[in-house]
Amino acid sequence: MVRLDLHCIQPSAPGQSKNCKVCPVGYNVTVRKALLALLGVLFVLAGAYWAIDFRRDRRLNVLLITIDTLRADHLGSYGYAGARTPALDALAARGVRFSQATTVAPLTLPAHSSLMTGTFPAYHGVRDNGGFYLGDDQVTLAKALRERGYRTGGFVAAFVLDGRWGIGQGFDRYYDDFDLTKYRLDVGLDAVQRPGSEVVSKAIEWLDQDFTRPFLAWVHLYEPHAPYDPPESIRVRFPPTMIGAYDGEIATADIQVGRLIDRLAKAGRLDRTVVAVLGDHGESLGEHDEEQHGFFVYDATIRIPLIIAGAGMAPRTVGDQVRIVDVMPTLLELLGVEIPKPVQGRSLLPLVRGERLDGIHAITTAGAS
Repeated sequence: MVRLDLHCIQPSAPGQSKNCKVCPVGYNVTVRKALLALLGVLFVLAGAYWAIDFRRDRRLNVLLITIDTLRADHLGSYGYAGARTPALDALAARGVRFSQATTVAPLTLPAHSSLMTGTFPAYHGVRDNGGFYLGDDQVTLAKALRERGYRTGGFVAAFVLDGRWGIGQGFDRYYDDFDLTKYRLDVGLDAVQRPGSEVVSKAIEWLDQDFTRPFLAWVHLYEPHAPYDPPESIRVRFPPTMIGAYDGEIATADIQVGRLIDRLAKAGRLDRTVVAVLGDHGESLGEHDEEQHGFFVYDATIRIPLIIAGAGMAPRTVGDQVRIVDVMPTLLELLGVEIPKPVQGRSLLPLVRGERLDGIHAITTAGAS
């Protein structure tokens, strides 16, 4: 083994071989060989790095985060003083915040079916949780991107979005894996859920498996869906009321959003990723004599937050009426992908650029939970 000391290179000792005549100092030839070997290793490593970087697909990634049962007016960026949502607020500050976004139904599966297809329930046929199936003939966001070489991963926190309902089509990896023996199904499908921390850990694990291909990652968080039971360390920060517990659940979800954003940033991928965060529907919280959601279509359950950031978008607040069916075509146009003909929503890029987009009307379908 050669000991290389760049601070003190001694002349050759008596009896040792000398350098070539080009060097008048007479440094030990072994040191010169070590330097050349070191430079060779550095060149090899640099070449390997550039080879990997050259193979990396430069298309934009998409991180789509849906937060179940999230009211727009309970986020700090939407003017709610009692919120503890730093990750979501930071995203809104650097992206486009839509202040008047609506869903199609106050129900998880129909709303997500409209999100993924860009169509209304009357077209895709999913009108309630359970008992309905998103047909294989539907063109989803995941299908459209997988056909163009994207990695597609979906990670869900509730059984109402299990793959058996068709919502997982188009995803290479779909993390549902619910063990139904652990739950009481007689109290409703929405009782089968998992914490957002588990969902995000699975998503991060999948994201870290491939850095060369562009990805679509859909992460679904079930906080703040009832029952409102945030961790005690978070619960104590809020009033001991139903609304306080609900806000604690939102804070819990915000922490997981922060984990995803931080992971992409540390991996050097955030600047090539479009991040879209939205609620699937809201929550009544006792308004109009409805404690939760699923029956009425007032703003409490139909108005949702929608934030899109990345891809060089300038910070902006859009006050125009937009809809959950507009998210899919917006993301596709951002990626330069043709919008499928069945899509009933419209791309919101004109609004993102500060232009006008006329003719958007909200269409809502009510159903029983």
